[in-house]
Amino acid sequence: MGYCINCWRVTLIKIDLHIHSALSACADDEMSPSFILTEALEKGLNLISITDHNTISHSVLACSISNKKGIKVIPGVEVTSREEVHLLAFFDDTSALVELGNLIEKLLPNVENKPDFFGYQVIYDQDGEIVDLDKRLRQAAVNMSLDKLVDEIHRLEGIAIPAHIDKNKFSLISQLGFLDKEAAFDAVEVSKYKWNKNNYKLGDTLSGFPVICGSDSHHPDDIGLFYMKSDDDKLLDYQFFKKYLAERKNENHRRPLI
Repeated sequence: MGYCINCWRVTLIKIDLHIHSALSACADDEMSPSFILTEALEKGLNLISITDHNTISHSVLACSISNKKGIKVIPGVEVTSREEVHLLAFFDDTSALVELGNLIEKLLPNVENKPDFFGYQVIYDQDGEIVDLDKRLRQAAVNMSLDKLVDEIHRLEGIAIPAHIDKNKFSLISQLGFLDKEAAFDAVEVSKYKWNKNNYKLGDTLSGFPVICGSDSHHPDDIGLFYMKSDDDKLLDYQFFKKYLAERKNENHRRPLI
């Protein structure tokens, strides 16, 4: 009796929604949007997001060149709240991200970056050429509370997810000390170390919130070392991903509170 091995083969999609470009002072200067997309594609990633600190231009650029590169990109940003909590925001289109970006510009302190201390904030064009430096400090907190930022993201029909909540700085737990089960977050992100240690997978929940993870890549070698995986390619669609998270929110707790 013969068996059709290929009949049982499942194609996994690979997702990384937390990557920093050279516009984040803490990232390698080589991390242009064009470079990131090329590397992500070579590493077999199917869906990514560039989430720089308090700035959106490289995420918008990545979205504009993603079709040519052959990889799906979700518009995103990592905002620092007044409490110094890092918050990931994702949108269906760049117009909503631009609106949030305009708000961030108004709320961010008008302080000049100190590249010798924080690092350079390098601006690239679509061809991967350096065109300028962003001289405004992006590592600072914006003048808006975490809850208000979540409200603004939701007003723009976005997804709001506190980043790396288990880390000992710039996280929900480090800054506020707890995860409020009544909060309006769409999900929570844990670090890749916690994800691997606890053997999380897409669809798991933590204290009623869907749990996700990204590589938090800052350097070229980071890209492709970590990703979430699924056999459901509908997750490549933003609206389906948003609905997927919503359906899992407030399910029976599968994981203990950190």
